[in-house]
Amino acid sequence: MILSVFFRLTLGICLFLAAACVNGDDHFEIPYPANCSTRTLCSEHRIRRPDWNELYNAAFLNADDGILQFDLTNGAGSKLIMKISGVVDNRFRVIIEEPDLHRYRIQFCLEKEPETNELTVDYLGDDALIASDGNGNRLYVSFQPISIEFYHDDILESVFDGSRLIMQNTEESQAFTFTVKFNEAKRLIGLHEHPNTVSLMHTADYKVDPYRLKNVDYGIFGYSINVTQSMYGSIPVLYGFGEHTSGIFVHNGAEMWVEIDTDEMSAYFMVDAGLLDLFVLMGPTLPKTVRQYTDLTGKPHLPQLWALGHHQSRWAYNNTEDVKDIIGKFDEYRFPMDVLWLDIEYTADRKWFTWNTTSFPDPIALLDWVEEQGHRKLVPISESNIKVDPEYKIYDDCLRNDYFINNANGTPFVSVCWAGDVSWIDFLNPEAREYYAQLHLYENFPSTSTLGGYWNDMNEPALFDNTYERTIPSEAVQYGNVKHRDVHNMYGLHQVMTTHQGLMNRDEGNLRPFLLSRSIFAGSQRYTAKWNGDTVCTFEYLRILVPMTISSNLAGLVFYGGDVPGFFGKPTDELASRWYQTGAWIPFYRAHADLSTERREPWVFSEETQDLIREAIESRYKHLPYWYTLFYEHTVTGDPLVRPLLYHYPNDEAAFDINDQFLVGKDILVANVYFSEATSLRVYLPGENEFWYQATGPSGVFEGGHWYTIPVDISFTPVFYRSGSIIARKPRVGRTTADIKDDPHELHVVVDDDGFAETRVYIDDFESFEYLNEKKYLYVNIEWDDETQMGTVTPIDGASDSSKFTFEIESVIIYRNNGDGTHSKQTIKQTRDGVPLVNFNVLEGPLLL
Repeated sequence: MILSVFFRLTLGICLFLAAACVNGDDHFEIPYPANCSTRTLCSEHRIRRPDWNELYNAAFLNADDGILQFDLTNGAGSKLIMKISGVVDNRFRVIIEEPDLHRYRIQFCLEKEPETNELTVDYLGDDALIASDGNGNRLYVSFQPISIEFYHDDILESVFDGSRLIMQNTEESQAFTFTVKFNEAKRLIGLHEHPNTVSLMHTADYKVDPYRLKNVDYGIFGYSINVTQSMYGSIPVLYGFGEHTSGIFVHNGAEMWVEIDTDEMSAYFMVDAGLLDLFVLMGPTLPKTVRQYTDLTGKPHLPQLWALGHHQSRWAYNNTEDVKDIIGKFDEYRFPMDVLWLDIEYTADRKWFTWNTTSFPDPIALLDWVEEQGHRKLVPISESNIKVDPEYKIYDDCLRNDYFINNANGTPFVSVCWAGDVSWIDFLNPEAREYYAQLHLYENFPSTSTLGGYWNDMNEPALFDNTYERTIPSEAVQYGNVKHRDVHNMYGLHQVMTTHQGLMNRDEGNLRPFLLSRSIFAGSQRYTAKWNGDTVCTFEYLRILVPMTISSNLAGLVFYGGDVPGFFGKPTDELASRWYQTGAWIPFYRAHADLSTERREPWVFSEETQDLIREAIESRYKHLPYWYTLFYEHTVTGDPLVRPLLYHYPNDEAAFDINDQFLVGKDILVANVYFSEATSLRVYLPGENEFWYQATGPSGVFEGGHWYTIPVDISFTPVFYRSGSIIARKPRVGRTTADIKDDPHELHVVVDDDGFAETRVYIDDFESFEYLNEKKYLYVNIEWDDETQMGTVTPIDGASDSSKFTFEIESVIIYRNNGDGTHSKQTIKQTRDGVPLVNFNVLEGPLLL
């Protein structure tokens, strides 16, 4: 770790000196980032306990429309109002604010206004109230001081502890604090995004700072790992995982610090501003709690299939010739690749929605050429900072129409970023959002649909001045006289929401938009993918990618990944191989590199390493039917793509703290090889009544519920298929997803001890909204009975028109556990009657093999 930090700091200093020639940071001498001791919000409130006369007492007012209303008062003369409502699907909502209702209520985070569930007062006494929703959920409100206990089926799951309720209400501060305890929890999980373990660490002993949620950029230094400091994104959802799991979601877009006490299983929130708006998620399992959260903040539409393929990027591919050369070499060296990315150098003087006509003289011709290379895509970077230049039409339009975020005096806020002096679009302004969305139209930015989407970067928002932690000051003013501090963590959400609408307008609602964003908030998942930012080429950063991806998935943002094989630095052949191998099992699969690095496309490595990288990428493409089906099911249920082992094995304590293994869906387990020169890896395989088939490296079967020492070498990362599963794969790969999307399937059947296995497969046109608007898709359940040697493929209800889609099988590979540590494998390519499987219509009758 010490060497890693030294390397990162040394690299950062070198990069700073280089970057200074372009745009040096201002006020570089100011310590950055902030820590608890330098932020009043944390340093003051972390140790503060309200005096006896500051404790709030409750007085019940009424239950109009099934919503409980209370006055809260204390001996210091402060008065608040509190409303508690039931929300359908085992949830509550608690809102606390001043009587004048002056606190800002955030917009755009929730997908829709939650449907309320009427509460009934069952008991009202002098010191307490009991109410219920008729669905097994009950709350007990103690009046002196205020405390709310939440019960599900008579189990006390969580407590809103009013003993640390503080609400400041001055010109200088609108901060508030509160505590929630999880009575049934064994682990606390959430508060994404942090480069740390899935389960949150104990901070209440003051040895480390509380977890901070404030979207920031660490610039040329990158970020540290195994810390609680802020990252690019903030999702204030927290789960108390245990025998009875529950959760909370803090519906607030301001900076937060959260003290975690794993002894008490509590979380103490210190929030900079805005409304105390708390959703209580009653679970009572982790999957149900995650679904309750994603139902609030929304689920994405399906991506186009190409977005699930392999992406190639660097800062930067500088001109038309460079783009063509790179794409040509991917084909020459036989590396599948669907998307090439364009960093800031494609623009004219770093002005967004322009082309550098010297480097890219005919962008339409280039895009047409890219389309001819296997229907590939280009994705350009596009930021929300607009270069201060009166000759730049977009700047002039925004200035004239007051579309920028302003200083307190009403003038546009100006600071420094890649283009020099810039101002930032104010996405709270509906006219500014409409204007920005229209910039994506083909007539406003010359392009075609081969420009497959956009990369919204630097949208924390980030700038090159340490004065305000490299971001817009909290006192800046946005549309409606909203202070930036109230919505800081939501700025990236506001941009991607607008960019997404721009792409919907551009393609007239026919094609599913693709976006990548560095900054995210709750609700961003409806619009964008996310990557974990500027990593370093070390095994430590490879290791931390797994828990970060798991945490993001549990927070509803499933299309998550990291730069392969790290952004800064020079990877060894071994590290590159490992990163491509693990990356193939992470939802968003993109190689990316910093400007200062040597070229590291796959073919620059040794031939042996090229073979390993090629095999890893091909594995991704072969499993695309599994990924695509999993993604479709996420859009319906909210279930994560990548899951911790405890998600499906909540009673197995051995699985609770595993951060270097993960499940893809429920049927594939991946073990990350996260250290150099590995010859073996300790792997835990869960499920006492299951076994796992090793699908990479030496084949074998392993009984569930045990730790194993798995021999490894550089040629593979251990991947296992669960017994009772069928893994639908493609038998071959091509240059792109387009080359194989209509190919038949290969079914890998791992029968359980009863000789049974099943799965589901989803197919549509892979690009349009017809699956959503017209229900045109094919969704089938596949079962295998080994005793009768019969497979059945049954359409699942929901599709209104599946006639244009077929499900073809080329071969069935059956894996059987012999019960003595050995296994057998059988490959079948024709029916009992000798009909090639690819010619048999499996939707018209059982498959007899």
